[in-house]
Amino acid sequence: MNDSLDAAKVASILARVSERRPRIHCLTNTVAQNVTANMLLAFGAVPSMAGHPEEVAAVAVGASAILINLGTISPEGERAIPKLVAVARERGIPLVLDPVFVELSPLRLGLAEDVLRLPGVVVRGNAAEMAALAWLLERSPGVTRATTGAVDAIDGPSGKLSVAFGHPLMSRVTGLGCASSALVAACLAVEPDPVIAAAAALTAYGIAGEIAAERCHGPGSFAVELIDAVAGLDAGMLQARMARMSHMKDMM
Repeated sequence: MNDSLDAAKVASILARVSERRPRIHCLTNTVAQNVTANMLLAFGAVPSMAGHPEEVAAVAVGASAILINLGTISPEGERAIPKLVAVARERGIPLVLDPVFVELSPLRLGLAEDVLRLPGVVVRGNAAEMAALAWLLERSPGVTRATTGAVDAIDGPSGKLSVAFGHPLMSRVTGLGCASSALVAACLAVEPDPVIAAAAALTAYGIAGEIAAERCHGPGSFAVELIDAVAGLDAGMLQARMARMSHMKDMM
């Protein structure tokens, strides 16, 4: 597998999301719910956010992918997580884990361990979160790691890819990292290879971040421009940005 995806592959996956409009069930933190839902809608997917332990399984059964985000975990969320894992296992629904601040909390670390007993989980986290999970990830069957930072590194059963798109403002607005995990889930709903799905989502999101940064006046307007940029992505934009990045690499 090559170091990065080509524009046609990313565009194809985004087109499948828009065409199929997969529903992504998100058990996510209260800080990120609104931006996550809006980003999924802009991407062409449909969010559902039910978190009550007595209904979460029923709502998730018909989803195309599931996101479990450990930020602002509540007693209800703690009870809901095993039910979502069971639905994913029984129905073969792809699952993304976002281990927010897992390095700070034994509770979150234990919940992550429970989720990672499910084969084939995609984990999207920053370097500190992924380091805290390293021993669990090593023994998790079929796991795909999407470690995000200045350069995103995706490593899974089918190979390794990297993504070098994005803008520093993406770390200046609460919830944007959490939203990226939801977009990974949306691509995973239409692309069977989790490495390719994660790379496509992070490539599209990073390019949208660069576009939004060119249009905004600061972090507040950046958040709005980012949703618009995600909604406005097309094959031409992807091709132009990715060709420019390839040219820059060739010159280095």
